[in-house]
Amino acid sequence: MQDQEKLTVPMPVKQICDNCKGNGYIKIDTIHGKDQIKQCWVCDSKGEIKKYVQAEVDKFIFDFYYDSDPNRVRNQ
Repeated sequence: MQDQEKLTVPMPVKQICDNCKGNGYIKIDTIHGKDQIKQCWVCDSKGEIKKYVQAEVDKFIFDFYYDSDPNRVRNQ
């Protein structure tokens, strides 16, 4: 059984938002001729997207919930 202190929490990887190009706002073309400025809905106007590496998340879940279970029969 692992100690809870040895678990490493997955860290997000930051990436610039492709929708607003890191600005947080986008220009919307309208049929009325005047462009409208809107907040980016992909990154919530933060300019960057935080993504987690799936393998790190899976390992954390396994270590936290499954590997720390004292009732689990271990293969030896």
